[in-house]
Amino acid sequence: MRRELREEVEKAVCSISTFRVLAEMASKPSKAFTKYALKKATMLNERDVANALRKLVEVNWVEELDLGRVKLYRLNVGNERVKVFVEFLRNIGYI
Repeated sequence: MRRELREEVEKAVCSISTFRVLAEMASKPSKAFTKYALKKATMLNERDVANALRKLVEVNWVEELDLGRVKLYRLNVGNERVKVFVEFLRNIGYI
């Protein structure tokens, strides 16, 4: 279990892209975002945002809402590790 946990956390915050996407979402945890909104807020390119979201959905830190033509993404606030990560960002004054 410990190894799986390490792999999950490393995958979730392994790059500046995933970190920026997580931090933006953590600053407004009840909001759902489009890729475009995250791209604009994080100043990342479309490919980096898409890769970050793919990783975060894969580890269940972000939920994908498929609304047909549009997909929205929101932080999975039900995930205990996400709660701890958001709290960490708040405690250090990042968000």
